[in-house]
Amino acid sequence: MSEVILVFAFILSFFLTIYGTPLAQRVAFRYQLLDQPDGKLKNQAQPVPYMGGVIVYFAFISPISLVFAFNQQLLGILFASSILLLVGLFDDFKALTPGIKFLFQVVATYILLKSGIVIDLVFFPRWLDLGLSFLWILTVVNAFNIIDIMDGFAASIGAMSALTIFIISLYTNDFLISILALSLAASLLAFLKFNWEPARIYLGDAGSMILGLIIGSLTMMLRYTRFNKLAFVSSLFILGIPLFDLAYVCILRIMKGKMPFWGSPDHFALRLRKKMNWSSRQTVSAVVLLQLFLSGAVIVNFFSTPRITLIVSIVFAGFFLVLGVVLGRVKME
Repeated sequence: MSEVILVFAFILSFFLTIYGTPLAQRVAFRYQLLDQPDGKLKNQAQPVPYMGGVIVYFAFISPISLVFAFNQQLLGILFASSILLLVGLFDDFKALTPGIKFLFQVVATYILLKSGIVIDLVFFPRWLDLGLSFLWILTVVNAFNIIDIMDGFAASIGAMSALTIFIISLYTNDFLISILALSLAASLLAFLKFNWEPARIYLGDAGSMILGLIIGSLTMMLRYTRFNKLAFVSSLFILGIPLFDLAYVCILRIMKGKMPFWGSPDHFALRLRKKMNWSSRQTVSAVVLLQLFLSGAVIVNFFSTPRITLIVSIVFAGFFLVLGVVLGRVKME
């Protein structure tokens, strides 16, 4: 029965996005919710509508609302992500200051933790688990927000992350995580039809922030250590690309004497595109391939030993360090 429900959830989320996205485009054009090119960070040929995040979220929650009995954790995710959806829409309308936006991120994170979605590491006291959980959600929300800088980038990484979570949840028999992850992946895969280069609609802040909150929540809920006590680090692999870009951008901006969250072309994907002379499509495809390796490492960690996890972690840490140094030599405007 659960297999039928999962198939139904995937199909419903996918086709709601396919048929709902053109409607979201028309609404965005009607109310001028558009990303205008500025010749600096925004180099698209013409204005592109936001509102993609709204239809992705609607398609994500629809099958869950129909087939799943609500519990405290699910209500927490839906309530917190709904807050960020509204805040993101106001931010897309340029109606919020960064401080107010961050305040509502804190409120949404508090609601999420209050629902019982908390990191549970047996060797840490409860207060430290709560502190790490709070920091984790805020970091992942802003990491996804900051990587939405190229056609198809955030949606592709979000879809791959959700599918990785779905695969692990099948082995842990956690149906709530399975249906949440699969519904989100289906919606994002359908959205890529419109968001792949050249994008006809963007996720906007509303979409990128709810992606961070939902995926960040699922990584905390997932049980990695069935066979391998060190496999809890897999959450870092699932979100390796957004977390790397967030840290990389902050470091480069601070080195230049800039505020970490001021816009600049310091993202590793923009530097990679310039260094390799690739199109956005080629760059995103390369990053998706990297995410595929990271996702494979998550599965390896789940079934392997702590020693293998340690080796894999060192290899990827070294890779990202070398990548950061090499791309740091690329001169950007």
